[in-house]
Amino acid sequence: QVCAETGVRVLVRFRLPPAPIIMLLDLMCGPPRSHGSTHSNEAWWEAQVILAQVEFVPEGGAGSEMEKFYKFVDDQGVDGWIRSTRQFLSGPPDLGELMNKQITAFTEVRQPYWSKQPRMFITYHAFTVLEIASGELFILLERKTDMLEIVIGTPDIPFAFMRAFRAFGPGRNINRCVDESRQVLNSRVTVRQLFGWIDGPLEERWQPYDMLQANCQHFAEDLQTFLLDPGAPEHNSLHEQVSAATLQDRSAVLAALRERPRLLKHLPDKFRHDPALVMAAVSHDGTALRYAPKELRCETQVVLAALRNDGYVLPYVHPSIRQERELVKTAVKQNGNVLCYCAERHRRDRELVLLAVHQDGYALRFVAGKLRRDPEVLLAAGLQNPVALARATMLF
Repeated sequence: QVCAETGVRVLVRFRLPPAPIIMLLDLMCGPPRSHGSTHSNEAWWEAQVILAQVEFVPEGGAGSEMEKFYKFVDDQGVDGWIRSTRQFLSGPPDLGELMNKQITAFTEVRQPYWSKQPRMFITYHAFTVLEIASGELFILLERKTDMLEIVIGTPDIPFAFMRAFRAFGPGRNINRCVDESRQVLNSRVTVRQLFGWIDGPLEERWQPYDMLQANCQHFAEDLQTFLLDPGAPEHNSLHEQVSAATLQDRSAVLAALRERPRLLKHLPDKFRHDPALVMAAVSHDGTALRYAPKELRCETQVVLAALRNDGYVLPYVHPSIRQERELVKTAVKQNGNVLCYCAERHRRDRELVLLAVHQDGYALRFVAGKLRRDPEVLLAAGLQNPVALARATMLF
């Protein structure tokens, strides 16, 4: 396969299905669209989730940020094309009739980081391919750094092809992918319940990438645990812990937010739009900013309170003010790694870069331009974390 935009080439040989191309997802989903602005955690969906649809098409194209084309060769030597179309989300997607179909099996696929590493090594990337309605179609889910990536195939895309795609970036080298044992499900989980779990318990527990505590393997395990036993207590949403009385009384709401700020997600709109309540929530837990309505994610004082508590919530700040220097400075001072979400001009800004690497030497990975080799920047990063300096200089 060849990504027409990046030029990444991987030869794939499989027999094409004889049936005509069936583009049912176009009928079920319609064109790419954004969802309503009333979803309480729309900031998380917009910032952390990427969804793409893949389908056979007669010919390739130029490609763009939202659309990529992959070339493949079938076992008869005939060229073919698959198009991947990305959608912007602000809530769970509505996939029409597909939402009510059951997930009948899954397969975990592992891609080793090195070609000759022993199978028992834990150095691999993991993703999971779900079979819908006994293989009628497939859905792929994986975590890449801070992002949840979802790929939905049309019914004519076989399992072997699904393994090759990512929702964002170039395709993967499927020759290095190893399938684990296929797991048949009896839990009768539907696609709708899957997205309900993503929108609820998964989102509420979502943490920034951490090599030891929040990586692709942890997500694969969480997903598979849910599919096998969706009724387990660990899959309960915070909403189930909120009494009806709490949701009606403002003083009770304020007290609850100080103890559990993320309850903001489940409050009635009149409370979610209350600046004082939102300020109380984000001051105690900056990640609660993702449950604030758009007009408060544009409010500088609310945003600053959230960033002082947790700089890594910068992606949840409304795009209209997200790259304001004062906000970026506050964010990188609290968490240097948030530099990865900053505009290039900020990643070339000496003051901001020094603040970032002083806080966490690993932020050196995200520095742009000449500052990546600047002695003062390298010294600051090395003093904070010598290992981070060694890794970054190897990359540069």
